[in-house]
Parts: sequence; C-alpha cells; structure tokens
Amino acid sequence: MDSLPSELVSFLQALRPLFRAEVFVHFGYLMAGILMGEAKYGTVRASVFAGADYWPQRLSDLFCRHKLSHQALMAMLTALALHYLYPGGLPVRLFWIADATHAEKPYGRQIASVGLFHRTKRVVGQARHLQGHCYVFAAHLYQYATTRGRRWASVLVGALLYVKGRSIPTLVAVLAKHLRLPAGVRHVWLGDRGILSRPLLRGLATVGHFTVGRVRCNQVVYFPAAAGPSPVRRGRPRLYGEACRVDQLRRRYGCRLRQHTLALRVRGRERLVRVWETAVLLRGVWPGRALPARLLIVTVPGLKLQPWYLLTTDLDLVPADVVRAYDGRYQIEVNFDEVKELGLGHYQGRSGQGVRRWPLFLCAAQLLLKLIATGVLTVKLPTLNWPWYDREDTVGQVRRRLIDLCRPRISRPKESEANVENSVWLRSFCSLFSP
Repeated sequence: MDSLPSELVSFLQALRPLFRAEVFVHFGYLMAGILMGEAKYGTVRASVFAGADYWPQRLSDLFCRHKLSHQALMAMLTALALHYLYPGGLPVRLFWIADATHAEKPYGRQIASVGLFHRTKRVVGQARHLQGHCYVFAAHLYQYATTRGRRWASVLVGALLYVKGRSIPTLVAVLAKHLRLPAGVRHVWLGDRGILSRPLLRGLATVGHFTVGRVRCNQVVYFPAAAGPSPVRRGRPRLYGEACRVDQLRRRYGCRLRQHTLALRVRGRERLVRVWETAVLLRGVWPGRALPARLLIVTVPGLKLQPWYLLTTDLDLVPADVVRAYDGRYQIEVNFDEVKELGLGHYQGRSGQGVRRWPLFLCAAQLLLKLIATGVLTVKLPTLNWPWYDREDTVGQVRRRLIDLCRPRISRPKESEANVENSVWLRSFCSLFSP
C-alpha cells in the first residue's frame, strides 16, 4: 500500500460509496484490467489480477446482476473531474461537449454484442427491430498549461446508449440532467451542426444551460422587429423582423454586423481570423415566443476554408471566447480515439444493462489517464524514451508507462532500474480491493 500512488488511491476510493463492499472488489479488478489492457478483449481477463480462488464469473455479475445507479456514477465522475481540475474554486463558466460515436443513420454501425433491440410498442410502418446504435458521450472541456502555451483538453464524464426512438439531441439534454452540474455557474454546451437543433436548445434551456454550436449554411434566422409605433393591425403583436439565411447575411445585412479580429491556431500555426457577429432571434424553439441568440461568422483569410456559422444562446459570452471554445470542441474526437483504444467496441456481453455500463467504466479509466497526461495528477511513472515517439504525455503513452511500471519482474532485464517497485506496485494495487 505504501508504494501505491496516493492520487490513484483517493480517486478510486471516491467511487466506493456507489458499490457494495463485495462488489467494489470486482470493480477494482475490472479497473486494473482496463488500465493494464487485459480487459480490452474480454472483461473476464481482468481476473488475472485476482487470487487463484477467484471466480471470473463475478466480473460478469458486475455488468448484469449487481445494482449500480448510472446517474450516480456519472454525477460522481463529474464531481471528481471538477474537484481535481479546479481545487481553488469553480470558474464563472464551464464548458461541456456532447457528441455521438457514429452518425444517426439507419445504416450506422452497430455496437459490438448488440445485434437487435426490440420495440416496446408496435408502430405502424416501422420495423420491429431497431438498428443503428451508438453512444452519446458528454465531456468537460478545460485548459491546461504546456511549454507552448495553454491548450484545450477534455475528459469523458458520462455516456448513454442511443437506439431508435429518442433522438441524439434529446439524449444530450438527458445527459445534462444526469451529470448533476453545480448551481451558481454558467454551463455552456458545445455541439456540432449535426446535434444543434430545436430539441437540444429547448432541453438545455429547461435546466438553465446555454449552447454554442455550428449551424448549417441554410439556417434561417430573424432580426428583432422594428421598434416604434406600428400600424394598427389585428391579431398578435409582431415578434420577428426580417428573415435571412446565415450564408447571405454579409451580402444583404452587412450594416448590422460587427467585425472583430482575433488570433486562432489553424492548421498548425497562429493565424488572424475575422469574425462578424450580430444578435438574432430563433423561431420554433418555444411556442409563441422567440429565443434570443448571437450569430457569428468566422473566416480565415488566405485559406480556402468554408466560413463557420456559430450560434450561441449565452449572450454574455464574448465573441472571441465563443470561437476559441468551439475550436476546442474537437477534443471529444480525441477522447473517442482514446476510449476506443481502451476497448469501447470490444465488449462481448449479451445484456442491455452491460452494454450501457461498459462506457461508464471506460469513462472512469479515461478520466484518470487524462488527468495524469495533462499534469493535473502527478504520478511517478517510468519514461519509455522511444526514439521514434518523443511524447510522454498522451493518454496512450501514459497507459503504456503504467503497464511498464506494473510489468512482472521476470519479464524485465536484470539491469533495469524499475525492478524494485514494479511487482510490489501491482500487488499493492490489487490488495486495495481485497475484502
């Protein structure tokens, strides 16, 4: 126990209240298997960290039989992420990212081990079986210091299984409720143009959250109605003014746009970016009233890139911060690569509950590895010193360094300096979860 890093102990012990005492032992073996790579191609392989009298079926019971609140686990992961990232107190505004692993298409790839889901209610004209499954993930976006300045990074804190019946934007709003985000802070969700829609805006506004996302070029927005006395007319008062597509705003209403210039990292180096912004109204989100928003048009002079059309419902957010925050939205794509490397598509269970729990366990492992990789958690790990790869601060490399630390002594060369701690570290890690 003395050789076990205290940061790793405190992180895992914080999840103990969610499990019964005997179940937490199995969870510890599973987390060890995920971190060491044994559970990637079969969760039962995590039993190698247990004793000879351990029954591997208990790992399957962790997915199918034992009770575990998915909402409580996601809320705990969110609380842990905020605790480690902001020890001095929460900032005024927190950014969150939502995205799906695959496109919402009938021919989309299925999740491993889930062939067909059955409809609970017969719908005329629709098939009895559902296809096109994916996971909808939520991640927290933050900045960390590097030798080249501050960079964006994100950690996964929750996931839901998507099947036909409820749309992905609706699931994002449900995720926002499951995370149990702290009050008194402005929460801003970042989404791509495939997710930003009226159901998403409506669902997030219900819980008091804001949205920043990219809209399509044919999105129609409205200007506020002209102020002053209006002619006498019957019916309801006029709420909307002129309507225009976002790709025609610069040509038709250039006088209403305010221009800004900022520096943004594009294609590997800092470039000057031009931003035009204006206040608009959105129609159809709420019945009988408009939703105020701000529209931004982003262009990069000198590059043949299509303009970005960004929309935000947080009217107090500075346009430069809107552009920089959306630029960090791509970090969730990096998280997808990391969690797939941990074994997202390799779960071979047959129960729907196990399919829903597997990404949550991977979120816990990815959160721990990402905090170590970005320097938030300081854990002493050996350096690999590969001549063909000089980075030691990626999630994959941190995981390999952790495996190198826990490798049994018999597989190391005799003159290695890590012989003293490697096997002791692994035995101490597993003894943490022993009854």
